[in-house]
Amino acid sequence: MTYSKEMDAAVEAAKESGKILMQLYGHTKAHFKADHSIITKADLLTEKKIKAILSKRFKDYNFYGEESGMGRRKSRFTWVVDPLDGTTNYTIKNPFFCTSIALADEVEPVLGVVYNPATKELFTAQKGKGAFLNGKRMHVSNKAALQESLMTFCHSNKGDSLARMVSIFGKLKHKTQHFRQIGAAALELSYLGAGRVEAFVMPGTNPWDVAAGALIVSESGGKVTNFKDKGFNINSNDVLASNSRLHDELLKVISE
Repeated sequence: MTYSKEMDAAVEAAKESGKILMQLYGHTKAHFKADHSIITKADLLTEKKIKAILSKRFKDYNFYGEESGMGRRKSRFTWVVDPLDGTTNYTIKNPFFCTSIALADEVEPVLGVVYNPATKELFTAQKGKGAFLNGKRMHVSNKAALQESLMTFCHSNKGDSLARMVSIFGKLKHKTQHFRQIGAAALELSYLGAGRVEAFVMPGTNPWDVAAGALIVSESGGKVTNFKDKGFNINSNDVLASNSRLHDELLKVISE
């Protein structure tokens, strides 16, 4: 199945979001939400814009946004949206942030769009159709040695996510070339798909953090599972993504 109309709408929504983000870049203050994560005016305005574009064209699809929550309709399809992934980076004028839009069929991502308006890099993927960076096909790296690989990580505010990530960091930091937190999960996964890093790990995920990026990795030839090697879906609690060559070794280290 192709999703050309959905892709066109998602790309338009991501780029319109990008315009707002760049207009407010350096001109918006952060506020704390109840879970101690931060939010800005830009988060709210961009999600409103994205929702308006997608809901107008696909009136029957569910919409699940980080800021607005789930708007459920009687559809098997759900837009899963993070209007501004990397809010902390955004507030300090670190240009590593993005808009992430995925379309899920039940719980499986079938379309993903990640857009960084600061660099004008647009990452896209459709299930079974490959992944692309600004229209050019992309692939994961072919590095097979963990000690030569660059990994990134993230964690959420859910439960013991931070404690688990600290434990994983202790296991993997000395085994890799570099193991870094860059601050925008969707964009880190897109970098993995583009062959810039070799792996990404995140305990305690939220679907909007990783749904689009996970599909981009898979369609670039990588592998995405939970920590028990079960296939990824938007209900997965943990995510391990890699260029596939490192996956088994990483699962083994994490489970030790």
